[in-house]
Amino acid sequence: MTDFQQIIILRNEGKTQSEIASKLNISRRSVIRYLKAGKIPAYTRENLVTRPDPLLNHFQMAEEKIYQFPRMPLNELYEFLVSNGYEGSVRTLRRKTVSLRRKLKNKEVFFQRQVNPGEVMEGDFTEFQVAIGGLKKKIYIWINSLPYSNAYFATPYYNCTFECFADGTVRSFNEFKGVPKQYRLDNLSPAVGQILSGKNRLVTQRFAELQKHYNFKQDFCNPGKGNEKGNVEANNKHFKEKLRAKIALENVSFTNLEAFRDFVWKLCREHNESKVIQKKYLEENLNTLPETPFKSFKTEVVKINKYSLFSLGTSGHMYSVPSLYIGLSLEVRVYPHDIEVVELDKVIATHKRIYGPKGLVSIKVEHIITGLLRKPGAFKDWKHRDVLFERPAWKRFYFKIIESGKSDKDFLKCLNLLTEFDRENVTLAMELSMENEMELSSSTLKKLITNEFKNVLSIGCLPVNLEQYDCFYKGEKNYGSENSGQS
Repeated sequence: MTDFQQIIILRNEGKTQSEIASKLNISRRSVIRYLKAGKIPAYTRENLVTRPDPLLNHFQMAEEKIYQFPRMPLNELYEFLVSNGYEGSVRTLRRKTVSLRRKLKNKEVFFQRQVNPGEVMEGDFTEFQVAIGGLKKKIYIWINSLPYSNAYFATPYYNCTFECFADGTVRSFNEFKGVPKQYRLDNLSPAVGQILSGKNRLVTQRFAELQKHYNFKQDFCNPGKGNEKGNVEANNKHFKEKLRAKIALENVSFTNLEAFRDFVWKLCREHNESKVIQKKYLEENLNTLPETPFKSFKTEVVKINKYSLFSLGTSGHMYSVPSLYIGLSLEVRVYPHDIEVVELDKVIATHKRIYGPKGLVSIKVEHIITGLLRKPGAFKDWKHRDVLFERPAWKRFYFKIIESGKSDKDFLKCLNLLTEFDRENVTLAMELSMENEMELSSSTLKKLITNEFKNVLSIGCLPVNLEQYDCFYKGEKNYGSENSGQS
């Protein structure tokens, strides 16, 4: 308005359009426009003529379809309308119906549960990445929690099979010093064989045995409803965050899974021993533990091949048994960290369970030494001969034997002592014979183990003659001397 008034005043003074524009610091075109209009121009947006709404004649049809089928995908609704003459785009249909679809979408309502002391325990697997032995590995942590007190206990494993699930459960029962009345779980394949209607489940045989041993009631969540065990889900998230932070803060490294397991247990116990948890935990009304714990293993039947080895499951890992079982089928009990080979309920071999790439083997010398003694020539080119040098002392002993002019068979005879004596004694005998430059033979080692070792290990305290202290009581000066002449 001010510019317009100044333009009129300057124009009446006889100023040119250019002079007016220069004086008011506006463009000459603005001056012309103001003078031509005789007033300040009004700016209005031009009303553009748009094409008719393509959904106008089909909106009622779309609305009816959405009410009838609230979960109908948008592309199906679009195809239906096109078949009835709709000529618009999918984008227009989405924009025009979004509020209607949002209004009809049912929101799931959740209800907070009230839990009584000792009533229920929840369990679940969760994945975790951690460096073990310098390598980043995926670990499965089984965690159990008591919703009433919020106490929890976790144990890490390399896989999530039945033996790991059962072992984690048993360890949690032992840690909580009792058994809950109900055990709430997902529909884990180690526990559930088939999902029936409602809460009914056809459980696996081993889960039924676990349930019978501890006398708890099963409570499986509905499929895809992990929120039904919300306490353990929340504790899973909280515990993993705490675990990552603790590892980073303390810059901890783990040489094996056992070391990581101890670290996990320590964190769990710190949580459970807090004042808030302890106060409610003392109110937990858990059932009494049975006298003996459940043995957490799964069973496989294997056949022993001509190399005195068998393969376990699909892992491709090989384990040895004594050669007299070649060609037989035997029962193998697979624990989370160990395996037992059983014949007629008698354990004939044990191994540490192998985790790692396919092709790894666990061979015990005492299982194959008899066969090697029969075929000593096989020693030189045997694929797994490194097992005969299980300890550095064994390898040094072998080279000493060869240097002394003896054969591979003499070394095998020495290792054959492992069928009679434990590894520590045989290894120590080898070291002593080398240090004292004795004859390197099985007879020398056996003599050391059965004679000198026995004497060394059986040395006890010398008998004490208490009468030698009588001098203190009698005031004698030459006490303890038998040849002093004192009486």
